Amino acid sequence: MPSGEISISRNKIVYSPDIALAMYRELASHLEQIEDVNVELFWQESTEFSYLGSQIGGLWLSHPQTIQSQSQALIQNILNHYGTWTSEAQA
Repeated sequence: MPSGEISISRNKIVYSPDIALAMYRELASHLEQIEDVNVELFWQESTEFSYLGSQIGGLWLSHPQTIQSQSQALIQNILNHYGTWTSEAQA
């Protein structure tokens, strides 16, 4: 890696069971208050619409790999507040 270049960690976060669109937006708002954290919501992949389901499939969470441990703990606490989730690192 060239000098001065920052390595970014990007993870796909999915909740099970799904959480509502408004909750995803609130979650993203909370996470983006942490310095150097970026959040992108992505659409549900199902082709069948359900009023009871979420229109959002999950979120992409990006931050520098060198993020402070306090920020990492805060991210974990915020994610845990909204329910059971899984994380998959982007290759």
